[in-house]
Amino acid sequence: MGPTMSERATVEKLVKEARIQLRVKKDRVRALEAVTAADAMLADMDADVKVRADIYASVSSLWLDLGDEQRSEQRIVQAIEAEAQVTPAQPVILGTRELFYAKLLHARQRFADAARHASEGLAIYAQGVEPNHPELARLRAYFAPILKHTPDQPPVVGALRAIGERLCAVATGSEVEIRSALGIPATPPPLGASECLVTAGELSRASVELRFPVGTLTRRELDEAFGPADVLPRTGPFASHTLGYGLRLPDAPARISLYARFVTTPEPETSVKSVLVRIDPA
Repeated sequence: MGPTMSERATVEKLVKEARIQLRVKKDRVRALEAVTAADAMLADMDADVKVRADIYASVSSLWLDLGDEQRSEQRIVQAIEAEAQVTPAQPVILGTRELFYAKLLHARQRFADAARHASEGLAIYAQGVEPNHPELARLRAYFAPILKHTPDQPPVVGALRAIGERLCAVATGSEVEIRSALGIPATPPPLGASECLVTAGELSRASVELRFPVGTLTRRELDEAFGPADVLPRTGPFASHTLGYGLRLPDAPARISLYARFVTTPEPETSVKSVLVRIDPA
């Protein structure tokens, strides 16, 4: 049986108390006690997605102020997942949560992920305001250094590899589980893709397809991130050229088959048309 309404109110009260102790009274010890108590009650919290999103985000902010970046990240990811389910959608709020996560990732020196979430956060935020809104211009200027950071691995393929690794944890193939494993909303499409499709499996557990504009991703980047590819036979003279890659993690319940499609014969610098990530039992 889940918590009662009074128990939910207790969580909200603890969050408020932690905020007062930390930001008004400057008492870190009592703030830590309050946020720890609130955090312990979150797993079974009975509330609609909007309330859960707000509380997760508040707890994430408190953990960050208290110096626990790992717990902060756990809660902001949950806040983003919950906010993405809110109807009607609130792009300004969802975008703001993504941008908070981008700042956290950048502070943890996970630069590729930070750039990706900053880009997605700005794109989502822009859906909720006028194109010339001054706050949007301010945010773009603020996050410009994060967006321009050049990580060791190209941002798109690095993030694609990270998504593949998360999808290896999928046990059932339900759409809810897939979207949770992705860790990011499918709308707008992530990683600079023009479209993101999540499909329940027939022969596989499920699949995620990303379609990319020209110049977003190349064969060379895929080879460097996933290793040598298998060349799949074409199904006709006008069919796409397809390369297959595999990804397994020790003890993970699923394995990933990644199929990259190209319009022309895939040379190292040929742009990828689309990527289908198929999830199968390990």
